[in-house]
Amino acid sequence: MLLRELLRYDHIVIQGHDNPDADAIASAYGLYLYFRAAGRNVRMIYGGKNAVSKKNLLLMLEKLAVPMEHVTRLDERPGLLITVDCQYTEKNVQRFEAENVAVIDHHMPGFRREYSLKSDGGEALPFMNEIRENYGSCATVVWDMLKSEGFPVTNDMSLATALYYGLFSDTGKFQEIRHPKDRDMRDELEFCLNRSILMLLENSNLSQEELLIAGKAMSKVDYEEDCGFAIAQAEKCDPNILGIISDALIEVDSIGCCAAFCAVDDGVKLSVRSCERETRADELAAYMTDGIGSGGGHMRKSGGFLVEDLLNEEYCRLFGDTATDTAQAAHAVLRFRMKEYFRNQVFIYAGSENVPDLSGEKMYRKKCLPMGYVKATDLYPEGTMVSVRMLEGDVRFTVRSDTYFVIGIEGEVYKNDESYFLAHNTPIDEPYVYSGEYAPTVQAAVRAISIGEDDRKQLTDYAKVCIPKKGSCIRARELEVRTKVFVPWSESYLLGKPGDYLAARAEDPGDVYIINRQIMARSYEEVD
Repeated sequence: MLLRELLRYDHIVIQGHDNPDADAIASAYGLYLYFRAAGRNVRMIYGGKNAVSKKNLLLMLEKLAVPMEHVTRLDERPGLLITVDCQYTEKNVQRFEAENVAVIDHHMPGFRREYSLKSDGGEALPFMNEIRENYGSCATVVWDMLKSEGFPVTNDMSLATALYYGLFSDTGKFQEIRHPKDRDMRDELEFCLNRSILMLLENSNLSQEELLIAGKAMSKVDYEEDCGFAIAQAEKCDPNILGIISDALIEVDSIGCCAAFCAVDDGVKLSVRSCERETRADELAAYMTDGIGSGGGHMRKSGGFLVEDLLNEEYCRLFGDTATDTAQAAHAVLRFRMKEYFRNQVFIYAGSENVPDLSGEKMYRKKCLPMGYVKATDLYPEGTMVSVRMLEGDVRFTVRSDTYFVIGIEGEVYKNDESYFLAHNTPIDEPYVYSGEYAPTVQAAVRAISIGEDDRKQLTDYAKVCIPKKGSCIRARELEVRTKVFVPWSESYLLGKPGDYLAARAEDPGDVYIINRQIMARSYEEVD
């Protein structure tokens, strides 16, 4: 859905969820400014019994001049109602009648939700929606939609500050960022926001009552000694409090991983931490929320969200009963999944004696599919430290005279030296076209922040085609259990899930690695 498609409506109401947070306020504000600039009759509202009372949110509304109204009824039905950071049929969204409804959100759609509503005449009206559940904040979704329309976000200091703070708040101070678009918005807006207002908002976020909630949660920790993990259940609170709890728990000497959670209006929010090399917090969060929500973030600090309907069904499936409340279901399901996680995994250390023997496995050769390449020194001087951003995350390295960026079929980026690149690929002098979800970008790791310089470049704008040569083969087998391969060139591990492949070059069986199932299916063919 494009914002320009909604300009056919003259009377527009933008609605955040009841008891809106910073992300909902920021998202609504961005849309409000866009439609106002287009000359539409537009207003921002939220419903529910209570008006905003949290100090940081009151300051946000005041200092950034955000015209969001608390209403319990609308005198007339708008031509278009847009719900932001929430969905029209959720329990935490007061229902207001409208001629048409659109949804802009970053939460997983609820269980068996039907995207239609009935007008007074009984006619079914389809929802227009833009739901990106792998984004860390709705503010990022709105920012990306505004940029697609050429709207000058960076020219408005109040809007830039609001969107930045929305992401900051919804990702635990950027610790739970999941998508490269989140990082892109953070990096772009940090040059043009009001830092004095941002500092004021950041330091008005915790009340004395919330401090007591954190203390109570930490006094009743569910600790599993065999696995070294802990779970803390907090009363309903601002999700930022969960980060305070999990940060404190992970400093306990006997706790290697932990999760703090609380029930919110439409599900459960959780904060995840890890201080173990063998467990990435982003991977653990994704595992605990798989199929019932969404999770991700950084290696050591991450977070997630559980959809209430899906959580309750998972509880019933696991325990054959109905939970008495959402918090009970969350505690039981999270505990079950954490135990399952630590019980069902295999560790492999590349180059060591415990590397599995793949010599008897099937042999595969890489298909001659076009990929993209860019010579790094065409973009940056030799010696420049650069950061490459892709869906898999950010990686840093120093540009050498013979460094090449190679773009894979899923948008993954590899670093090759010239001799290896030319030995395994045939360059072709024609532009490379990429059509995936996120085109990888690169920028200097150290930027001239003082003058607001942002030298981010989209690699696909400079890439040409290369075709892999028919070369050496690999031996590979499909994984049946979650497998972590530790390699000497990374502080993390390569994660393989059931259905992915454990592989090694035929001429170097000790150099084992993981190949994603989609990449394996698209990029390799079996050798007879």
